[in-house]
Amino acid sequence: MLVNGKKVSHISVEDRGLLYGDGLFETILCQRGRPVLFDEHMRRLQMGCKKLDICMLEKDLVLAELSECAQQSDCIIKIIITRGVRARGYQYDPNDQTSTRVVYRNELTDIPLHNYTSGIRLQLCRHRLPSNSALAGLKHLNRLDQVIARSEWTQGFAEGITLDQEGHVIEGTMSNVFFEAEGKWITPQLDRAGVEGVMRNFILQNADKFSMQCEQSAVTLQQLLAADAIFVCNSVIGVWPVIEFQSSKFSVSESTRRLMQYLHANVSSLYTSV
Repeated sequence: MLVNGKKVSHISVEDRGLLYGDGLFETILCQRGRPVLFDEHMRRLQMGCKKLDICMLEKDLVLAELSECAQQSDCIIKIIITRGVRARGYQYDPNDQTSTRVVYRNELTDIPLHNYTSGIRLQLCRHRLPSNSALAGLKHLNRLDQVIARSEWTQGFAEGITLDQEGHVIEGTMSNVFFEAEGKWITPQLDRAGVEGVMRNFILQNADKFSMQCEQSAVTLQQLLAADAIFVCNSVIGVWPVIEFQSSKFSVSESTRRLMQYLHANVSSLYTSV
């Protein structure tokens, strides 16, 4: 683990990331040491730093530390940036540009092949996400909502769908969701809750390359249940087709197959193709 570029195994108990969740993080898939969608991850991290008024990261510095930790292997690299060690209390001095940068490596865990080839079952989570436009879209360190939602099942489901306080579909506990209706792919708006996933944004920006028409919209549970097809995605797993949600059955659409094949061929061979 590197903390501000030094090999250590700890951070200060006075760090605001630990005390208040005052920070951001990225979880990056690496293939033979090369980060997948690195520019997109850095763009989101820098956007979050600007929004939270945390000292901006230098892209080249982060890439060098990531490469040192990845060691030319297939792995997961986590990057955390916090407001650092400051005086006690919620208030911070905006003129103090102190921050803490943590970069560390995790081994890749095996993803069941059938998640790609046969699809997954989704759970509807009882826990609802709070609405907060100031934090919407950011991958901040406050993940208790996701921890609570993910605790609702132990087996039988690969992912859970979360709603906001008004009952709108927002995202999975670790992923974003897309569904197909009348030839268009729709993903929930994230202006009041949720994380703007790197893979979600990549799909929205490159939809024409895999012949998909995509849009962002407020989504009801009824719309999702009536979909022609559904998939969930993130930058580590790629795309998982959905075959069952709330007793509704779905097939793996041709559009989903094209997307998965494109990601496997052009983004990372670790995203298993169908």
